[in-house]
Amino acid sequence: MVSDLGVNVTKCVQSVRFTRGSPPEPISTVISTDPQGPLGICQSVDGGLLVTLRDNESDPYNLDTRSRRLLRQITMRGDAHEYEYQEDGHTRLFTLPVRATQNSNSDICVVNRSRSTAGDLRIISLSGGIKSVYHGENLTKTFNPADVVCDCHCNILVTDINNRQIHLLSPDGEFLRSLLTDNEENRPYSLSLRNTKLWVGYCEGFVTVFQYRM
Repeated sequence: MVSDLGVNVTKCVQSVRFTRGSPPEPISTVISTDPQGPLGICQSVDGGLLVTLRDNESDPYNLDTRSRRLLRQITMRGDAHEYEYQEDGHTRLFTLPVRATQNSNSDICVVNRSRSTAGDLRIISLSGGIKSVYHGENLTKTFNPADVVCDCHCNILVTDINNRQIHLLSPDGEFLRSLLTDNEENRPYSLSLRNTKLWVGYCEGFVTVFQYRM
């Protein structure tokens, strides 16, 4: 199952090391995420990387003073900027950030889990402020996001496992409509959007490719 594979990967990977050089040149570590473990990684609009991270010590959903839950933006030069607290410097941005992507308008969209079967989507500005939080619309069950991508119009697509839907949102996080309206059996988990091809991976263990038009 796709969902089980994702869990196994995050348990096995303890850190990510970014290196430069290739044989026969010596390889050196530019930056390491250790001691935080990576949950998701994607490319930012400037060619760098976005990595969602958590500590390996505290409970996933009950945060304490040891807890580290953050998004790290890493440039091609190896510089890093962290998003962990809101602009007041005390309020946490995330409970458990599992996936992230950067929109072409520079906003960062983060799937934030509050428990194992529920969460929200947070839109973060480059300065680190929360622009909006999406909790789902037209739901029959608890909103349970797993992955997020953005299209060329800066619209946002986020999977919802419990409601077996993909939610289409405006760049500001306003609900536009549900995709996969004829889907009643399968639970969308992961997404990839390339040009007009939308790849959807399901918890049931298969992938479907859709023609995506706006």
